[in-house]
Amino acid sequence: MSKLIFKKETHQYFFEDKELISVSRIIDNYLGFGYSHISPEVLKNASVRGKWVHKLNELYLQNINQENIINDLLKKVKPLTNSINYSYCKKSLIFLKEKFKDKNNYEFIIEKPINDSVIAGTPDLVYLDKKDNKYYLVDYKTYACIDDDKLKRIQLQLTAYYWMIKSGQIGINISNKTYVYLTNKNNQEEIEIEITNELLLEWFKAKRDYFKGEDKNGI
Repeated sequence: MSKLIFKKETHQYFFEDKELISVSRIIDNYLGFGYSHISPEVLKNASVRGKWVHKLNELYLQNINQENIINDLLKKVKPLTNSINYSYCKKSLIFLKEKFKDKNNYEFIIEKPINDSVIAGTPDLVYLDKKDNKYYLVDYKTYACIDDDKLKRIQLQLTAYYWMIKSGQIGINISNKTYVYLTNKNNQEEIEIEITNELLLEWFKAKRDYFKGEDKNGI
């Protein structure tokens, strides 16, 4: 049975020996989004910070019923990173504890790659709220702030994941209300992003533009 393979270090997806196109690549191509104006040191620090928050969130949700799990995780991470990254992790974990305090009411799908025939991506979190029997998409961000450019990128990313789940064979009842959990130096915030018809049409346009560009380049 064929399995989707995700190479995290290079952010590449493969299915049946065919490389799939990542959601991020399509969106960045569509928006002309890049990081060339940001210094390598700042980018490296931001990347490391994001990886710590993602990893600690993942470990917490995987072990949410374990007694003292937050203290145990923070105790382990403190000597391994700097005080800023530690404070980001602590904020995010405390937020998750409050958000999912009725633990028995939720089920979690954590960083599970999804794909269609040509495109793939990895939502940070999809959770089931048993009260309304709906699944919700979540993306973690550690931006200092979310400006208009970053917001558009996030909107399209969540729209892409939403559409791939809704139109695929996964068979789950996915809500059009999606969320960003933003952690930064000053705030911990939950931002709701509703997937609208306009956003879906823009995602379809981003895909068309990407593959038209490939055709023009003879790929």
